[in-house]
This record gives sequence, C-alpha cells and structure tokens, in this order.
Amino acid sequence: MLESGKRPPTSEVILRIAARLDVSPEVLSSAQEASAQPSDIGSIEVDYATQVILLRGDLAFADGDISGACDSFEAALENAVHSVADQMEAVHRLAHACEHLGELDRAAELYRQWLDLHQQQRTSGRVHTWVVCATALTRCMLELGRLDEAVAFGVEALAQARTLGVHGVPPAVELASSVQYAHHCRGGGGRTDVDSGAVEEAAAGFLSRDVQVAAYSQAAQAAEENGDQESAYALLAEALQTKVMEPRAVAGDRIAVTAMAYMAHQGGRLPGQLQSHVRPAIQRLQEFGTAVDASLGTAGFANILLNSGESEEAHRTAVDALATMPAAYRLSRAQTALTAGRALRELGRYKQARDSYESASTQLIDMGLGWLGANALFELAEMLEQAGDASGALSVYRTASKTLRVPRGT
Repeated sequence: MLESGKRPPTSEVILRIAARLDVSPEVLSSAQEASAQPSDIGSIEVDYATQVILLRGDLAFADGDISGACDSFEAALENAVHSVADQMEAVHRLAHACEHLGELDRAAELYRQWLDLHQQQRTSGRVHTWVVCATALTRCMLELGRLDEAVAFGVEALAQARTLGVHGVPPAVELASSVQYAHHCRGGGGRTDVDSGAVEEAAAGFLSRDVQVAAYSQAAQAAEENGDQESAYALLAEALQTKVMEPRAVAGDRIAVTAMAYMAHQGGRLPGQLQSHVRPAIQRLQEFGTAVDASLGTAGFANILLNSGESEEAHRTAVDALATMPAAYRLSRAQTALTAGRALRELGRYKQARDSYESASTQLIDMGLGWLGANALFELAEMLEQAGDASGALSVYRTASKTLRVPRGT
C-alpha cells in the first residue's frame, strides 16, 4: 500500500513491474489504485476488490502455484456478481488456470461460458481475448478426443476471425492448426478450408518475437482503419506485452512447435534447418513457460526430432515429456507414446517399441479414436513382420482391421 502523500507509479513503472510479474498492466494499475484506498477490503469499490483478488491469482499463477491461482480466480468470480466485465476477466483466468492444472473438461466449460458472455455483451474491444478463448476451447476439445466438435466449432471460429481481421495473430494461427489436426485425427471427411502449408509457414515464423509483434500490430492497424479503436488498443497492448514480457512471448514458441509437430504427425516433412531454431524455443519454454507448456513443447520437439532423423534424442525427449505431462492431455500423451515407439523402431529396439505402440493404440482406442489406434497397430504389425515375427504381425493386423470396423465413438 502507498504511504500517505506518495504518488502512484507512472505508466512506465507499472509496465516494467507487470513485465516482471507477467500480469496485465491494466490489472496491476487497477490493483495499485485499489491498494491506495483504506485497508479495509469492505471499503473498496466492488470492481477494485475483484481486481485485487484477480491480481493475487495472477501472482500465484506466475509463481507456479496453479491451484492457489484457481482459488483466487474462483473467489474473484464470486465477488464479480455486479460486473459482467469482471466476471469475464475471472472466467477467462480461471479457465486458463484449470487448463494448466489438467482439468480440461472444466476449462472447456469455462471457455464456453466466456464466449457466451462475450456474445451477450456484443463488445468489439475484447477481440483478442475472444480468439484466445476460442482457440483454447478447440485445444481442450482436441485433447479430450472431441474431434467432431473441435472441427465444427473451430471452422466457425476461423471464419469469424477472418471477419474480425485477426486471422493472422498467433492464437488464430494455432486455431487453424488445431482444426487441421483434428480433421486429420478423425480420419478426414469433409473440408476445413485450412491451408496447411500457409499455417505451417505462419506458425514457424512465431519462433521470432518480432514476427509475433508484427502480427498483432498489423491486426491492430486493420482494426483502427475499420474504426474499431477499442480492438486496436487491445491488440497493440498485446503486441507491447509480447515485446517486453518473456512469459508472454513464449506463447509463440509453443504455437510454432505444436503446429510443426502436428504437421510431422500428419506425415509432412519439415525443413531440416528448423531444428536449429526449435531447440532454443524449447529452452525458452522450459525457462519461462508453465509446466504444461514445457511438457507439451517437449513432446512436440520429440516428434520434430524424429522427423529430422534424430531417433535416439527423439526417444529420450518423448520419455521426458511423458514423465511430466498431465494425464488429462490424453491425445498428446498417446501421440507422444507413438513417437517413442517410432523412434525405438528406427533404433531397432523392437521389444520396447512394441510396448510403446501398444500403449499408444490402447489410449487412442479408449478415446474413441479407432482410426488413429488402428494406424498405430498397422505400424506395429509392419514392425513385427520386419523383425521376423510373422505370427505376431498377423495377429496385430487382424486386431487393427477389427478396430477399423468398429463405428467411431464406440
């Protein structure tokens, strides 16, 4: 709390403090103003009180105390009964924290709640938060195996992002990548109108912080030209925070690595020189990202390494990722087990590879993703045949064929 008579921090100081704490400068500024009021929380206006609670949650999150952050954000939501704007801030933060805690079902519900509130309010200034929440909801659906929902919702959200002029910002590129990957994982069928080559190129560019900043700045300029000053301000604020905050900038690293890993999973060949850029990105994620960001990034890196022919390191990296990835990230865990199996196969360690293949296929089939599970089994059968186990290969082929005949989702 400020001592009597002392001036509050200037905007420049607030920005520096916010950068160190990885919290919104607006939230920090509001909380500072609230802290200058009498110490009795009951005497603070409701909006300020909610902002103070939100800031406590932001601090806990930045310190790695995700459970504590959830508690604060839940308290803020309960306190925000008189302000829809505060409710939206609390819901967004709580959803984000739940996602990083591994509570993906709840996170998906909260992201949907935020999007519903946004639609009811019909305000344009939250366009960046809108695309972040739409992307996060699609990401949760993907991890939970709700592929049809992910594709249907994601395609609609992408169309809206284009209409709003934010289709080139990092979260929107991640949204396009997630839609394309969900479409692949469900075995194709129908169209998504996603240019996978353009998505891969755009995502790879986000390994550069300057490219991220430029994407936000361009979207802000488009919003300003359309007379939407509120959205322009929000997008420029995001550009500034990306420029000065390491934890904010590594979001681009995660998006880039994940998108490239998705392309590799779909059989695409990645440019060999990318690996030299990806490795520093993984180091930044491990230093500045959350534990979940780091584990998912590590899993993606394992697949990129395998795609580059680095089988030994790919296997070690996949094992490291599986050791830290929450159980709720079911699709990523299954695909990482598959990456480990493929790496072991390349190394000629067939017995260990079989265990990884069987683990991956079981997880995928249990999620109702029979097409992916059958593909893993077909790969296993090919490996067994290669290893001289003809009877084992035949048995696995039969299991894979039966799996394909089971209706999807059963």
